[in-house]
Amino acid sequence: MSTLTAARQTQTHGLGQRPFDHEDFRPPLLLSDPPNPSLHHQTHPDSTSESSTSLRTAIQSPHPYHGSDRQLRSSQNKTRLPDWNEFYKNGLPQEIIVIEDTPEPCPDRPTDEPTSYQTTAPSIKPASTRKRKFDEEPVAQPQKPADEPYAEKSGARTVQPQHEEIRLPQPNSTPQLGSPDPRVNQKRKRTRYQLANGASTDIDARSLLGTNIEYKGLTKPVLRAKDVAVRVGHTGSRADNKKIDDDDGHYIVVPDEDLTSQYKIRKLLGQGTFGKVVQALDSKTNEVVAVKVIRSVQKYRDAAKIELRVLQTLRQNDAENKYRCIHLRDCFDFRGHTCLVMNLLDSSIFDYLKGNGFVPFPNSHIQSFAKQLLTSVAFVHDLGLIHTDLKPENILLCDASYQTFTYNRTIPSSRTSPGRQAEHRKVLLNPEIRLIDFGSATFQDEYHSSVVSTRHYRAPEIILGLGWSFPCDIWSIGCILVEFFTGDALFQTHDNVEHLALMEAVFDMKIDTELVRKVNRMSSRSNSAASYFKRFRLNYPTPETNRASRRFVRTMKRLDEIIPTKSNTFLKHFLDLLRKIFVYDPARRITAKEALNHPWFQEPVRDDGTEAARIRLERAQMFPHGSQTRL
Repeated sequence: MSTLTAARQTQTHGLGQRPFDHEDFRPPLLLSDPPNPSLHHQTHPDSTSESSTSLRTAIQSPHPYHGSDRQLRSSQNKTRLPDWNEFYKNGLPQEIIVIEDTPEPCPDRPTDEPTSYQTTAPSIKPASTRKRKFDEEPVAQPQKPADEPYAEKSGARTVQPQHEEIRLPQPNSTPQLGSPDPRVNQKRKRTRYQLANGASTDIDARSLLGTNIEYKGLTKPVLRAKDVAVRVGHTGSRADNKKIDDDDGHYIVVPDEDLTSQYKIRKLLGQGTFGKVVQALDSKTNEVVAVKVIRSVQKYRDAAKIELRVLQTLRQNDAENKYRCIHLRDCFDFRGHTCLVMNLLDSSIFDYLKGNGFVPFPNSHIQSFAKQLLTSVAFVHDLGLIHTDLKPENILLCDASYQTFTYNRTIPSSRTSPGRQAEHRKVLLNPEIRLIDFGSATFQDEYHSSVVSTRHYRAPEIILGLGWSFPCDIWSIGCILVEFFTGDALFQTHDNVEHLALMEAVFDMKIDTELVRKVNRMSSRSNSAASYFKRFRLNYPTPETNRASRRFVRTMKRLDEIIPTKSNTFLKHFLDLLRKIFVYDPARRITAKEALNHPWFQEPVRDDGTEAARIRLERAQMFPHGSQTRL
């Protein structure tokens, strides 16, 4: 079998927020076009026959009953009946794999259908240089190179991510080598299982995409952790005369140095306001972990105590981690630094989007991310916790392995300005995620700071100074889901009044008069938000408003233009859920548990995301013990 071209993406790994003390890249503002992919998989005629045969043989023929022998038996069956006693003399088979044609999609389903693919060199355009700015303090998103394995949970088998580039046929393409490929225009086959007892079922796409997760609420009283005991770690690997901290209280990371006798530092993953994150080897379990080393400054040490309580509460109430929040493995004090040990994961969703040129996710993956994220948040809320900083940077992938599919369409956008085209997009093989960074999480009955959340994902009640609670997390989720659909943040601003004006433009609805009354009643308590309104209406634009701001707000699309539903049932339900999320009054906003019962999550979809999941399943069948050979 010939070796097929494999390309790895540069990734970031670990936990915590990605740093925005440097500017993040964002794509230019785009025009939204409805998706229009091919309906069937086809073999690319530009690839060599040998490589194409290798891929199809590896994926479609894991069972010994494929090939010429099967055809011979088929011809023999036409002339005589089989001797079943002889056939089953060694007992019934555990399963039989039958290959059949993929049916045509239903006309009312999303048009984001999977397209055919073939291994080739990567050809995705580089990410745009649009910058994403934040007005909050920088915090770190640790990084991990693509050739490093990840250890998602304690005791788990280490998996080496595989990144294969797959290219789809282009219109009017001509076969190379002067020989037409006989497999052009063939449909990709769908695997069906037939059990020995005669029952047959299609592969459960929800299981493949991770959307089979269910949250029914807590069945036991909440166990809220008290102050977590932090042991003191000792080591003598650094000479006493060497400097331990820099002038800002950050620990000076030295590779191969001991971080207590149990952990050995491999490298720095990232750093931010709170401290640094390092990759380390746990000598007791021989697993690679992420260690968050808090700055030796008292206010950050105090904040770490709260984060430890939150992480311990999550673990005590979900020991099996069914609800996919990051768990604390260990904690210790080392040379004046509080250290939090957690599982090492793959890149954040933001970094994955950035590496993918900010091309949006398939609809099936948006649905999967939403189901997992709402499940995690519903669990967190039932514990009496508010995350307060939900954003793509704080959602980590368990495995960022991908296949590259042809995209060939205009990328959707929240703005009316001309959009850009993308020829390809990388599609995750496994969309399983973990919710991370509980450093800003707050118990509902404890102190609430006045301003929380990263600007782009900040709820209106926070901007208006009306106080906040669980609903602010739901608003952030809505912003995240739109970003998954367009590849770009919905509200890109740093001004409160402009932010509110953008909301009114997108939702085509004025801010509730009752909320404005509440703001006015609080004006005597130094709530500057009262100046945002005039006669119960947002005071925007004013004569002082510059032309750039006016144009920026004027070119925003309405939500139903960003997500054009037409006759698409999937997108109609998606839009309906978003409208229930984007409600100005937090008291009337949908809750996480209510959102999980929305009909959108029962709406099936077939696209590149479901196809990538099938590829992952086929590889698992080919290599059931994890010893996968790179194709």
